[in-house]
Amino acid sequence: MMTENSDSLCRLNTDVLLSVFEHSLPDRGLRSLSSSCRWIREETMPVLFRRCLVTVAEPICADRFLPQTLWPYVYHLSLRDECPDRAAARFYSSRKPRLHFTDDPLLCGIMDPEFLRTTLRAMPRLQSISLDFMCRESHGLGWDSLAAILSTPQLRSFTLAQFMFSPRHSLTTDSVEFLAPLTTFRHEQRALRSELRRFLCQEAALGVVIGRLRHTLECLLLASEVAPFRTLMANQWPRLKELHLIGDFHPSPDSLIPFVTLLAEMPKLRVLKLELALRSYVHRKDLKLWPLDHEARFPWPDLVDLVVSFPSPEDRIYSHLPRSMRRLSLRCTPHHYFYSWKENRLSHLHSPILHASEMLKLLPHINTPDLEELCLEYRADAAEDELLVCVAQRFPRLTSLEMHRFQSDTGSSVTATGVGLRLAKLEKLLTLRLYDDNLPLPRFATLQRNAAIIADKLARPDVRLWLLRISSDPCWYPYRLVAKQSVDEEPRVEVNPLGHSGLQVYPFDDDY
Repeated sequence: MMTENSDSLCRLNTDVLLSVFEHSLPDRGLRSLSSSCRWIREETMPVLFRRCLVTVAEPICADRFLPQTLWPYVYHLSLRDECPDRAAARFYSSRKPRLHFTDDPLLCGIMDPEFLRTTLRAMPRLQSISLDFMCRESHGLGWDSLAAILSTPQLRSFTLAQFMFSPRHSLTTDSVEFLAPLTTFRHEQRALRSELRRFLCQEAALGVVIGRLRHTLECLLLASEVAPFRTLMANQWPRLKELHLIGDFHPSPDSLIPFVTLLAEMPKLRVLKLELALRSYVHRKDLKLWPLDHEARFPWPDLVDLVVSFPSPEDRIYSHLPRSMRRLSLRCTPHHYFYSWKENRLSHLHSPILHASEMLKLLPHINTPDLEELCLEYRADAAEDELLVCVAQRFPRLTSLEMHRFQSDTGSSVTATGVGLRLAKLEKLLTLRLYDDNLPLPRFATLQRNAAIIADKLARPDVRLWLLRISSDPCWYPYRLVAKQSVDEEPRVEVNPLGHSGLQVYPFDDDY
């Protein structure tokens, strides 16, 4: 029987009704609402089952998949691999473990291509698929399974996380003739990055696949270790808006071509993120986007967001950034403090971080007064105060600023008071994140004292101040200024213990 409330809901059109239901999702209120009557249950189905997760531990089949009654509602499907053979490659050469569902220890045997090909095509709203597994193992997906997924006609977004991409099979253009017109393609790797280059046929396979998709792709994320640089340079990408290259930078004849030429055929690019770590034998100059002696034109007139690892003051790119820029990150990858805290795990990498004086040579070349978000990572030296003045003057519309300050041999005279006073000039600032390695493994009391000084000098209670505490579980902690009860009272801050957030170190956490 329909209640009075559900009768009122019936008067809403479908779009408004779905918006109401989606708004109920965060607090899981929709699940309770869906139990109120049959009509509401049917109307909430497109929202309740818009995103579905299937955990696969045995060969995928109808009995281990979503009920067919749900197929019409699924928009995004996640397949989580718990294959019992996923650790086989690690032990195969030493003791040849028993394989359950595959003849090849490197390839997953539970993602049955015939089942996937038939079933995915029968899910009319399906537009996005992601495959992932949670272990640090060399585990690959063969081309037969990948082809079954990528040929799903209605598919528009594909993410392959942790898996190796067809590590055994070479592809031809005929192999990819029936790929769906994807707009998003993501090949993510969060661990075991050094393993990727043991199977370089991935690079060739990825080159064939994304080369086929070049006319429709709008967002592309690739592990830099196996990124097909030749394909990126040799083709036109008329719709590509976002490009992310993440991982270890391995010099090669293709990858050493300056990025301003390597990625020149991407005129619609708005987001370019180069989160690239440097091998110990690679120089920072190899990551220049536009060397001084290189003839080129700036190819991305609509660029909005740029992330550069280990920036160089001699890079011409900064004097050509368009006024459309809104976000800029000049950082180390991974963050510089990881090289000392985890030096035994990152010994094959190095971190040529800029000094404040070098950063000061770079920033004046940037003419982007409408920049809203900025991230800087540097060693504090005698030029740091001038650097802070430069930031406030050149980027007056910043709403978010993140700074990682590290000690140098010459040192800096800038204190927490100086930081607060200089950054107080940023009148539109809403979020300020700071890390200062002058306080190694600081106690909360020390963080709180610094936060109080900075917040007091900012004199802006609306600014959300975050300080980074380095420990075995590094976290950002948000502080806010407590209103004074008297003029003689020392400034105080309070922290929301539930408001902290981990330091983003992707893609190198738990990597070695």
